[in-house]
Amino acid sequence: MSAATKASGALKSVDYEVFGRVQGKDGLCAAGMYTEEEAKKLGLVGWVKNTSQGTVTGQVQGPEDKVNEM
Repeated sequence: MSAATKASGALKSVDYEVFGRVQGKDGLCAAGMYTEEEAKKLGLVGWVKNTSQGTVTGQVQGPEDKVNEM
């Protein structure tokens, strides 16, 4: 374990999928945009994408306390 990992605590990775109305104005994915903005504020990394089933799926990674806050 690196010194940086020890200093920041346990790391966590969470996969998620959002169901329901996720499409915003002008065809933009409101759920995905919100998720990306919040993750950046918390210093998290990951990815988010629209699925062909009309949901949003993604993964968020970072210090456990920040992922839990997300």
